[in-house]
Amino acid sequence: MSLSKGKVALYEVARKVFEEATIAALGSDVNAVIMFHLKQKFGKDPSEVFVEDPGAFYTALKEIFGAGADGIISLVGMLLINKYGVTYSTENFVNLVVKGDKSSKDKLGEILSHILQEAES
Repeated sequence: MSLSKGKVALYEVARKVFEEATIAALGSDVNAVIMFHLKQKFGKDPSEVFVEDPGAFYTALKEIFGAGADGIISLVGMLLINKYGVTYSTENFVNLVVKGDKSSKDKLGEILSHILQEAES
């Protein structure tokens, strides 16, 4: 089964944003630990899960890091606002990921697509 270039590009943007946020605040070692545990949990690239099922991504993060999961997602939200100019509050971004329903997934996809378009222009 082949993935569309658009999906792969969204996964790459999600990975980049997550890495930037966590490395800047927590360091590359902590980012590596987070990604290792998530990859073990999902059996595939965690950025795919972040895009396709943000609720499952959050649940796994919560299982691994407990209350720290909200802080990790908040770091991503802050980066989106401060670096990429996303006009969505950190709290609303965390709620999107936590809720993880179709509407939230679609909104997250729009945010990542916006970042992708900005990077390509």
